[in-house]
Amino acid sequence: MQNTQRDINLTFISSKGFDVYTTEGLNKALQWLKTADADNLMYGEPSGDEFDIMVGEMRRPALIESV
Repeated sequence: MQNTQRDINLTFISSKGFDVYTTEGLNKALQWLKTADADNLMYGEPSGDEFDIMVGEMRRPALIESV
């Protein structure tokens, strides 16, 4: 079975501590995604690197859409 981009995005959101299997968990994730610093939208700890921040901002809409 091949993972879709949605599956990959939900795995990332789950790695940030959200329950992606419940409506409540998804709602909390959605609120976080809308307001989180873009540097937090990458795997690992925030680095402050401008490139990571730019990529995090580019990822935000796809992550929100997956929720």
